[in-house]
Amino acid sequence: MTSEPLLKGALLAVSVVTNVWSLSIRFYTEGLGYNILETGFLTESQRAIFGMHLGRFALLGHEEGSVVRLIETSNADALPNRLGASPWDNGMAVFEAGTPDVERAYYKVLRARFGAIAPPTQFDCEGPEPLGYVLMKSTAFMGPAGEQIFVTQIVGRKGGVSLLKEKAVDGINTPANVVLSLATRAQQKMYADVLGIVPVNDLVLKQPGAASIMCGPPDMGFDMCLMGRGTDRIGMEQHVYAPHNPSYRYQTYPCDFSKTGLSSAAWFANATATVTENVLKDAQWPILGRICLPIRGVAEPEGVVCVGPVGEILELITH
Repeated sequence: MTSEPLLKGALLAVSVVTNVWSLSIRFYTEGLGYNILETGFLTESQRAIFGMHLGRFALLGHEEGSVVRLIETSNADALPNRLGASPWDNGMAVFEAGTPDVERAYYKVLRARFGAIAPPTQFDCEGPEPLGYVLMKSTAFMGPAGEQIFVTQIVGRKGGVSLLKEKAVDGINTPANVVLSLATRAQQKMYADVLGIVPVNDLVLKQPGAASIMCGPPDMGFDMCLMGRGTDRIGMEQHVYAPHNPSYRYQTYPCDFSKTGLSSAAWFANATATVTENVLKDAQWPILGRICLPIRGVAEPEGVVCVGPVGEILELITH
């Protein structure tokens, strides 16, 4: 494990590629209640890394917190990158956001004429600090580009500190976590060895309610790991499936900017771009480039774009 984690702070952004621009804008603004914070077009340098078929973008969210980067593709026939995937298949599966009122959020999305994967469902979990005991009520939506979104209200808790923002906004808060699906703990060890992050909380979830939110069968179980270092969580959650579901077939659905849906996630790096790139190269994580996608106030941030162990695209921003 590295002496300091290679990622620092909280999740900055998640990228969603869409070929139904107007519908996606309406989903995030009318359905989820996000604001359009910034708009523009990707630069030639960004398009050279992520795809020349990509054009305009919008940063969506609230006054503070992470953003959803909506990016338009000119490929009208592009299909979702997790088309046909089961929840346990390797890859970046979901992003998660909090809400102070999940019932209100659920009906807001339905009134905007978008659909839900599951109605608000209650389940609980308990672990050592900083988690404590948490009673949750969650729902799940499928966005117009095929992206899957969990929305969670913390109904009750004993101890612990919430990672999900619960302040009252009209709708749903900005993304708090990206969720990676992993088959094994051996895959998870790579994140400790390279990024310096480990499970801050590590607990078993085997409840029909939790399975339904994941689009899984009622008897599906998984280890839910909130990743970070010490007591600091970074906005990455990993679900490890094979120990509880050994008979399942495990496939990989990598992030792919030539398709639609959830495509990357971004954090600040804890080192220079050169040091970060060298660490990733030594671990044989593929490097895609040194220019990242837009974040708040920075149209073309510098950093390192890489591919992680389960095909996820990570942006580690240095400037």
